[in-house]
Amino acid sequence: MRGAVQVAGRQRDFTKANARAKRLRRAMTPAERRLWSHLKKIDGRHFRNQSPLGPHVFDFIEMGARLIIEVDGGVHDLPEVRARDEAKEAWALDQGFRVLRIPNAYVFGTGEPAMLLVMAALREAPSEY
Repeated sequence: MRGAVQVAGRQRDFTKANARAKRLRRAMTPAERRLWSHLKKIDGRHFRNQSPLGPHVFDFIEMGARLIIEVDGGVHDLPEVRARDEAKEAWALDQGFRVLRIPNAYVFGTGEPAMLLVMAALREAPSEY
């Protein structure tokens, strides 16, 4: 891995990413809040929400599966946001993570489409990193 950073534990220093993550946890979107309520119920998995990793903050991370989940609303269709998302995803892939992007529409209603994607990604993931 190029430019690997230590990701096994939480970041110990208080960085801009940590401060931003704290703000984002307090201001989760309705889709993020809904998906978070489902992710917390998955037995044997520990998801972090609005979690800093390196210089970025990701919506949800399951470290054991090396899985990052990003919930995307309409703003993610804007060119500048899409470019930032692509750079963030490239960084995560370079660190050995997989990134699952879930549209808001998959989360609302029953949330079943989103959870089907998450469960499939967890089945494909290694049990430990």
